[in-house]
Amino acid sequence: MKNKIADLRNRGVYDSAIVCQGKALEIAVRLKDSSYVQYGYFMQYQNYKKVGNKDFTAKYLQKWYDMSEMRNDTLWMASAKQIQGTILYNNEEYEEAFEKYSTSKKLYLEINDTINAGKLLLNIANLQKKIGNLGASQLSALDGLQYLESTNNLKSLSGLYYALAVASKETGRLKIAEQRLNQALAMAKDSASRSKIGILNIRKFKNTKANIFKELEQYDKAIIIYEELLVDEKNDTLETKRVNANLAHTLFLKNGFNKKSDSLLQNALSYFFSIKKTSALFSVQLKLAQLYSEINESKSLKYAIEALKNAKKTGNPTSVFEALEVKIHIKHEDGDFTNYVKIRKQIEVNKENLSYLYANERFDLDTSEKKRIASDKAKIISDKNAAQARNQNLILLLILLILLVVTFFIYQKIKRRHKVEKIKTAQATEVRIATKVHDELANDIHNLMSRLETSDPDKDNVLDKLDIIYNNARDISKQNSSVETGKNFPEELSNLFRSYQSEEVNVILKKYDIDIWKGISSHIKITIYRVLQELLTNTKKHSNAALVMVSVEKKNKELFIQYTDNGKGFDEEISKNGLQNAENRIHAIKGKLTFDTELHNGCKFNINVPV
Repeated sequence: MKNKIADLRNRGVYDSAIVCQGKALEIAVRLKDSSYVQYGYFMQYQNYKKVGNKDFTAKYLQKWYDMSEMRNDTLWMASAKQIQGTILYNNEEYEEAFEKYSTSKKLYLEINDTINAGKLLLNIANLQKKIGNLGASQLSALDGLQYLESTNNLKSLSGLYYALAVASKETGRLKIAEQRLNQALAMAKDSASRSKIGILNIRKFKNTKANIFKELEQYDKAIIIYEELLVDEKNDTLETKRVNANLAHTLFLKNGFNKKSDSLLQNALSYFFSIKKTSALFSVQLKLAQLYSEINESKSLKYAIEALKNAKKTGNPTSVFEALEVKIHIKHEDGDFTNYVKIRKQIEVNKENLSYLYANERFDLDTSEKKRIASDKAKIISDKNAAQARNQNLILLLILLILLVVTFFIYQKIKRRHKVEKIKTAQATEVRIATKVHDELANDIHNLMSRLETSDPDKDNVLDKLDIIYNNARDISKQNSSVETGKNFPEELSNLFRSYQSEEVNVILKKYDIDIWKGISSHIKITIYRVLQELLTNTKKHSNAALVMVSVEKKNKELFIQYTDNGKGFDEEISKNGLQNAENRIHAIKGKLTFDTELHNGCKFNINVPV
């Protein structure tokens, strides 16, 4: 019967093969031949997979695993779990897929099969990259390299370098991404190695390398690679259209709107419609929305809306997030910001869930270690309670000392400003600080002292008030502290945005390459920092905004900064008074600040500065 089943499978008659295999299984079960039952379940899984019956495919896949477990067949257990993980990954059930992959990897390592463990780490890295968990993806890829670097498994090795390249690219480390891609491409040194890696994979590596050049604004280098890929292309039409779309987008970034970009994208769009490739449609429609954004708002908005619809069809929250982001920049409607924030939180939750699983898989603590951690936590809590029981008057004296130090520091900082044109600004700063110290800190301290004079002051209430006073003092210091303008300036600017992030306000920094600050003078960096700080402060105090988005770009020796919030806006009279200081700062560096706002409809500021 085994030969008959093999003959039916060879001829593609899988329905008959299923029937014969079922009869063979009945006999094997009756004879208690566990070896053949295990094999039979495996064959039925393959038969049902061939006929496309997903339910029975999953059923016999699980039966195959269960029988392998009963027989202590670790290799087949690992194989079954790996296949289950791949099925779940293709269904975008990433958390469940990760669990299957992790179990499979552990099983392979139990039998010292490091090659298959390394291959699985490539799957895990790609899964983590898919949901945007780029840090974990890099760690998994590096683990995989440790298992495979001394082998000749070029396909998986190059794939791991590619995973590292993509993670670096998505986190803005473009030069490192280029190096990783070069490592992957260097493996394809001859026809034999190219065959092992796969022509499609090599094309994917080159396409991504061109995308990196595009993001580095080295458009000519990117265009050369795209055009080489199109020349080499033969029958892979889907890949051709994708390369065409990337070429079109690069030409647009280099030259602005042009007919060739429009033609290439429209051609790709028609093809993807014909094959009903939803994810590809979304990508092309997003590029078309950007192409028309400066010349035809209605057409741009139409493509953005279509891209959003297709993004929702894919079920990928990251795609929906990207489409909403483009649409909001063109024209936002009621509910867009709410959906944007909601999806962003969903993506973060997905990342956190997978990070939690990865952390547990990577650092599998034993029982004694968990007990030690629990003991440490108990000690920390005990120490914290003891610290909170200290004398309130001593804490008050400490806060007063901090206040005096902050005030003295600010006074000395203002005193050192020696340029004539900054005297008025320094005087205004002194007045503002004095007002804050008097109205906020002094009053708070006086109220707290009054409470301490009572016969039985509420300790927790006093400690809470002390914490507020400390934070207020720290905020005054932060708003008047010096700005690092050297190599750490990009991080200084990122910290500024993070400091205004809260549960009520989401501050999003996008389109931000840290290399744009190279060669820009210190006084321009300080001015940009202070203006953005002032806009963020005004938003926090007055606008009631739930979302702030800031983009920083450099093109043709000019900085372009866009600041958008969804707050209540303001009228022209308020803008003349409240924004005068920011406008003066930008004008002083020969820049231009414009804004677009109306009451209850948010604010949009544009800053252009020649560099």
